Amino acid sequence: MSVDAADPGRGDVGGISAAASLRASRATTLRTAHDQVTAAIAEASPEVWTGQSREAFIVGATALAAELSTLAGQADAEASALSTYAQGVQSIKDEQARLELRRADATADLALYKRQKRTADIEATTDMAIGASTDAQERSATYADWIAQSEADLAAVDAAWQDLVSDREAVNRACVAALTAGDVQGALAPSRLRGANTGDALLDRLSVTDLAVLARTDPDLAAKLMSADPVKVRDWWAGLGEGERTLLIQAMPSIIGNLEGVAYSDRDTANRMWLTQQITQIEDDIDAGRFGTTASSYGGAGGYQNEAAVAEMLERLRGLKGIQDALAPGRQLISLTGGSPPLAAIAIGNMDTAQNVTYAVPGMGSSAEGMGDWVESARNVSAAQGLMAPGQTHAVVAWIGYEAPPVGPFGVLGTDFAREGAPHLGTALRGFEATRPDAQLNVLAHSYGTTTASIALTEPGVHVDSFVSIGSAGLTPSIDEASDLHADQVFAGQANDVWAIDPAPGDKWAWFGRAFSDHPVNPVGDDFGAKTFGVDTGKGGTSVTDHGVSTPDGTGYLDPGTESLRNVALATTGRGDEVTPRLDHEPTLFQQAIINASQSVY
Repeated sequence: MSVDAADPGRGDVGGISAAASLRASRATTLRTAHDQVTAAIAEASPEVWTGQSREAFIVGATALAAELSTLAGQADAEASALSTYAQGVQSIKDEQARLELRRADATADLALYKRQKRTADIEATTDMAIGASTDAQERSATYADWIAQSEADLAAVDAAWQDLVSDREAVNRACVAALTAGDVQGALAPSRLRGANTGDALLDRLSVTDLAVLARTDPDLAAKLMSADPVKVRDWWAGLGEGERTLLIQAMPSIIGNLEGVAYSDRDTANRMWLTQQITQIEDDIDAGRFGTTASSYGGAGGYQNEAAVAEMLERLRGLKGIQDALAPGRQLISLTGGSPPLAAIAIGNMDTAQNVTYAVPGMGSSAEGMGDWVESARNVSAAQGLMAPGQTHAVVAWIGYEAPPVGPFGVLGTDFAREGAPHLGTALRGFEATRPDAQLNVLAHSYGTTTASIALTEPGVHVDSFVSIGSAGLTPSIDEASDLHADQVFAGQANDVWAIDPAPGDKWAWFGRAFSDHPVNPVGDDFGAKTFGVDTGKGGTSVTDHGVSTPDGTGYLDPGTESLRNVALATTGRGDEVTPRLDHEPTLFQQAIINASQSVY
């Protein structure tokens, strides 16, 4: 709970008070439920009910009554803490308003006295020059005293403002202390937390209530839980009741939405909730910064002091809105980050039941802001898979889980973006295999995405049934054979390499990425060992004539009706032996002219 020094009273007092009231109401509801359970225990007397079923009921109902009593006490303690916090924040707001008014008055007085002193000084100088007597000097001295007094007032305001910042810090600390005290943590006994520094240990030792409390009090909880074994998470999550899963989703959506091993439908629910929360928070901050009468964390009244922070905030908002716009019925938001730019993965289909799942990794220039375009390409793949393997159920993940290099020749020529993103893809693939070991798993990558995906496919514990590369910008020298990849089958498709100034149709950029970069390995090369397929032979569909996955005239690598998309669908549905063979391209007329010209020189 950091304090904004420019706005120590920042905070929605009404919202805090409403949260306190909500918890007080919840405490009442819980105590009513406790009384009802206790009454049911009393009614289940041995005279009217005997046998093992009664004993089991008494044990379970007694435990439930104890839990309800604990939860009611927690809710009451939280309500008290939040109510006290709201009062403290309101007091600071009131004092801040008084100081702002005092500062405004002193600033206006100071400016006035300085102007009046300058006028008096000019009059005194003029009078002295002509030998006249005047009171200008006395007035100048008076104004000097008033200026000093105004400056002293401003210094006093600044000192009081710093005291106000300290007061807010104290109020925040008191609130945190109250919310982490024993009467709020309830069953979260310190002895149970001792040594629980890993995700596996937390899942073994803590109840759902404990985890919900930690979500509010432990900033390291996410990192700890993310270290848990996905298989353990899968079994733990499956063993929870529906109410328990709902409680955790609501208490920590950002964690549950990205925890490998949690059912993907529940991750979708959590991530959609978190997405809405992030968008709302940013929009509220924008409104406060642009239209508020006091300073916000993004700048001062009437404008922004930190343009870089605002630009980042707006970029994040555009990315989150891009993700939101790409969601539709039948799609699952299976991962989402809180950083800038935001990263996400949207699945076309049901990840919990699909027999065949493909992670699609994009290349240069991809971002959450343009999420809809990559989701549309993923939808094309899913539709084509349905045609090639109608007896299977499919899901295709539009995975923008790494920050791709921006459009341009510089970032795409290095491997920094790929090496940064590959571990994230590796985590997602390991998590899926742990959660759905019965499903076929594929990776499809385009352009610089092949650089990223290939590195991920060399990580320990990562394995897929097939890896498909299209329009590759090149793999690193350490991955110079298909056998280096943890994939049962490796496929590669590439349109004719042509230069950007060549009028002939073909891929104008993939060769550039391989020729002048740190990732020169061509997966369609004879020595690499991948099964290559045609994308522009004229057989099985429209020929690819561009580097993109989609073009206005429908000749991108993943456009409907293309030979490339058909072969991708075959390769990812177990029918890789049916792909059309790759065409050995002859030099274009432009290339041949260059060759002839260079030969004539020698």
